[in-house]
Amino acid sequence: MKCSLIIMVYNDIKTLTLTFEALKIQTEKDFEVIIADDGSKSDFVSRLQELISEANFKVKHIWHEDNGWQKEIVMNKAIVASESDYIIFIDGDCIPHKRFIEEHLKLAKEGQVVAGRRVMLTKEVTDSLTPELIASGKMHSYVWPRIIWAGLTGKINQAESAIRLPIFLRRILIPQKRVGLLGCNFSLYKKDILAVNGFDERFLYPAVGEDTDLECRLNRIGIYCTIERHLATVYHIWHKFDHSGEEKNLPLFEENNSNNVSWTPYGIIKEDSRKDA
Repeated sequence: MKCSLIIMVYNDIKTLTLTFEALKIQTEKDFEVIIADDGSKSDFVSRLQELISEANFKVKHIWHEDNGWQKEIVMNKAIVASESDYIIFIDGDCIPHKRFIEEHLKLAKEGQVVAGRRVMLTKEVTDSLTPELIASGKMHSYVWPRIIWAGLTGKINQAESAIRLPIFLRRILIPQKRVGLLGCNFSLYKKDILAVNGFDERFLYPAVGEDTDLECRLNRIGIYCTIERHLATVYHIWHKFDHSGEEKNLPLFEENNSNNVSWTPYGIIKEDSRKDA
């Protein structure tokens, strides 16, 4: 298969149902999906099994017990479980455009991160989405004029992200540049993320460092993020953001930066197991 798509989820079956509909109509069909499940409850798992049985793509469900926010841990487990040489990451609160996987693969390059962007939806647009709309393949034509209008009326920022451009036209109009990694939409070769030992599992709060730490460690071995605006689009559903962990994550993030850490001993391979070997 051409790639593994890892989706980080926690107990939100409504959005995941929309995401599955979007994956069923992807223009690129040769992929697997790995659900990285940070301790969802039994009702979510039961409904997920129904979604898996109806899917037209291969799905693995990686679950661990709910011991608080442990995204980095379950993401590392999902990386290990992936069977492809190329991995795309999205969050469970994001719905991919029907050309999402196709475009990530066209932009893939060894030693480089493809940094996709997200279209932030308003609450009104989020509430109006249905599985039928997604399955019709018309989500983008439905969403983009509403988001542009919301931007013009000051309801959201960066509404221009809803405008999509063909790859060749984007190359002419918008020069590539390096940019920060968004955990809800990025991709790279598996060997490149293994080169820094995956995510640092000491980050136990959703805020500063959970994704940026990975980006910084990749940068230190010469692997940078290249922004791809107006391509490889995900639509981010409206919800309140949790910034409660910023103060708790920041010291750890600064520690890794001050020590110029690239390979984390708290990632996929634990330091103790390396010593034992």
